[in-house]
Amino acid sequence: MVQYNLILASARVETDVKLPITPRRGDVISLSTGVNTPHYLVQRVELFADSDIVNLHVQRFPDQLSAKLAIDGFRNTRQFLKDEE
Repeated sequence: MVQYNLILASARVETDVKLPITPRRGDVISLSTGVNTPHYLVQRVELFADSDIVNLHVQRFPDQLSAKLAIDGFRNTRQFLKDEE
């Protein structure tokens, strides 16, 4: 079994996290099913050779709504900014 550690600003905030799949850069994860619980944007996945430890460097959001608004705004998936032709 792979052990995941959440790293926030170079500090380990959660250890021995269980996840159903290995997250990739850009994925949003939560440690529970509630919408009012912290959500994390995966910024970097750090693997170690010959080890079952994976460090996930993350950005923390206080809840699902703030994560969605910040990430959608950053990715511009709703086409708020249009290219001038």
